[in-house]
Formats: sequence, C-alpha cells, structure tokens
Amino acid sequence: MRVSRICAWNTSRLAYDGSGAVTRDWENHSLCTFQTGKRYNCDLSASYNIGARYFIRELLKPLPATERSLLEAEVPPVKRRTSCVYADLRKLHSEMELLKAA
Repeated sequence: MRVSRICAWNTSRLAYDGSGAVTRDWENHSLCTFQTGKRYNCDLSASYNIGARYFIRELLKPLPATERSLLEAEVPPVKRRTSCVYADLRKLHSEMELLKAA
C-alpha cells in the first residue's frame, strides 16, 4: 500500500478556478464566494485543490530537471505547491501536452 501526504493548508481558502481567495458566507460556512462572484461549496473546492496538489507532484516528480524547470517557467505557481489550485493543474497539463507535441 502506498500513502501520499498532501499539505491541505489553504485549500479551502483558495478558489479552485484560480481567481484567488474566497470569502465564506456568514450564515452558512460551507458556502463561499469566489472573486468572480461565483458561489460554491468550500469543501468541494478544497477537495479539487488537494487532488490537484497530488497530481501536480506526481506529474513533475519523474521529469528530468530541465523539463521540470521549463514547465515551472510556463506555470510559475507549481513551484510552490502549497498555493496550487485546480486551475494550475489544468494549465500544467496543457503545457505538458504542448511540450510532448514539440
């Protein structure tokens, strides 16, 4: 059995769409409002972000240092995984596809 640990710090505070910090609803703390005005469930947004941090690590780990640094230059937020969100994973995946195609 393999266990992976992900730092869950800040996952429910950041919007999964990459728009920044969220504000929680005072009446119902499970709901939050993104910077774009979209209302969403905080726990679901946090789950997306936790999963994204895991997959970002798994995608970057096996790469050679030169390829990893190229991808980190194209998608700077993946350098610091404690602030990564689902939108960063999507951007990283598209950059990896472009790198493979070239």
